[in-house]
Amino acid sequence: MRVGRLGVARPTIRANNAVILFWVGPYRMAIDAGALQEIRNGRDFAAGESRCKATLSAHALLGVPPGPQERLLVLRLGSVGVRVDRVERMIETGALLPLPKAFQGAERGWYCGITLAGESVIPIVNPETFAREAYAPGPTIPASEWPPPDQSREAVAS
Repeated sequence: MRVGRLGVARPTIRANNAVILFWVGPYRMAIDAGALQEIRNGRDFAAGESRCKATLSAHALLGVPPGPQERLLVLRLGSVGVRVDRVERMIETGALLPLPKAFQGAERGWYCGITLAGESVIPIVNPETFAREAYAPGPTIPASEWPPPDQSREAVAS
């Protein structure tokens, strides 16, 4: 294809990313599918069956009121389990966009960017933040002592 006198136009390179959509309270988020080892049903297995060295509640990390936490996202990085309310589906998105300036403070560490899915803007969580927080000093929950699904990390710590 020729474009005027300047030469040949190059096709647009579009990066496709596979992400898993999940919910934490009323918020829909995504995580890179390559960052996950597996997705488990949080109610139907004993803690010893998972290969998690540590687990944390996404509600506690993100400051969202406790919810049902019915799914466990097992990250490849650090063998960390992250409890979320539900997993929606896996989608393929376009390029990862930088975070808008409206994201301030700790939020800039929680997310590595945003993506568009149809007409929705979805934040992409940073799996390294989950791994770092799971091993941070403070109230962590060993996999063998997981609380019932309706309790968050703060409820167990007190």
